Amino acid sequence: MAGTAAVAVVAVLVPVGIGASGHAPGPAGRHRPPTAPTVYVAYPNRNPSKLGAIIPISIATNRPGKPIRLPFNGEIAGTLDGRTLYVATGKAVIPIKTATNKPGKPIHIGSGAFSIGMNPNGKAAYVTGMFSDAITPINIATSTPGKPIHVSIGVFPAVMAFTPDGKTAYISTTDGTVTPINTATNTAGKPIHIGTGIFDIAITPDGKTVYAAGVHTITPISTATNTPGKPIFVRRPPSAMAITPDGKTIYVGSQFAVTPVSTATNKVGKPIHIGGGVLETAITPDGKTVYVASDDEGSPGTVTPVSTATNTAGKPIHVEAPIEIEGAPIEIALTPDGRTLYAAALNKVVPISTATNTLDQPIRPVSSGYPREIVITP
Repeated sequence: MAGTAAVAVVAVLVPVGIGASGHAPGPAGRHRPPTAPTVYVAYPNRNPSKLGAIIPISIATNRPGKPIRLPFNGEIAGTLDGRTLYVATGKAVIPIKTATNKPGKPIHIGSGAFSIGMNPNGKAAYVTGMFSDAITPINIATSTPGKPIHVSIGVFPAVMAFTPDGKTAYISTTDGTVTPINTATNTAGKPIHIGTGIFDIAITPDGKTVYAAGVHTITPISTATNTPGKPIFVRRPPSAMAITPDGKTIYVGSQFAVTPVSTATNKVGKPIHIGGGVLETAITPDGKTVYVASDDEGSPGTVTPVSTATNTAGKPIHVEAPIEIEGAPIEIALTPDGRTLYAAALNKVVPISTATNTLDQPIRPVSSGYPREIVITP
């Protein structure tokens, strides 16, 4: 979610190393996608009395379908099999079957619904609200909420990440702690004190280390002992993180740069200059390219490819025109095969070929405003 500091990104429901926030891929081999891959772009309405829109876009044709209209101002997330979307609407979560794109019966969450995290075991969604002190699990098979798990989250929605086996969720709080949650029992463990507010969380593909991004540092946490290691200083406050599929490098986005950090040594590499503040990052399934969405001054909505082999930035891809608003949010997500990056910006969605890093014809959804999220089903 571009522009919101403490919200985890749930962008692509396929094994691409989770883009920005460390949610590892689940056992996708057990799931059978009901339809062809589809891009869903969420355009919420900040006015609760008005409807927002979720726009389905066929990857095969790059044509938008009929908008799904409902009131919401939170995140959307999808089940691993791609059959259902969940939409956070404040007091409830609304399921949408992707076969029909029709909203189902609301699942009422007493503690509030803004952020949604999907357990990679495919069994449950975890929902948090703003100004909330609880996380509510939802049983995906029955669409019923479980008993709230009490964790003092703070003012902002929590950042949430899961170990690859789905056994533990790590939840951030604005007071500088990360709390592990046992997903088998849905009980919270002892908070791990980092010392600064947490802006993002990423977990290595082997599940051994959690990285928590705070102010000017990222802190490694051992999942075996839930103890923090020595903080790693980064020059500017981190805004997004992504780990390569081989788990060797974590890329830390900040203002005007993305910085590689070796997970073997926790040593910081040379910052790679990116024009503007980094909003989101996504890594191709082969691990060769990191795509960085930023709000470049004078040309908002820029996506920059970075080679992981050389740690050099390629030519920026300008999604927005210079006349548009500086600092406007942009959302990015990769298709399951990694061939296309979709960039959602003001009033349009732009496909980008990852082979040539060139723009395709912009898709103009039947909606307006800024996107909150982009999700691609398997």
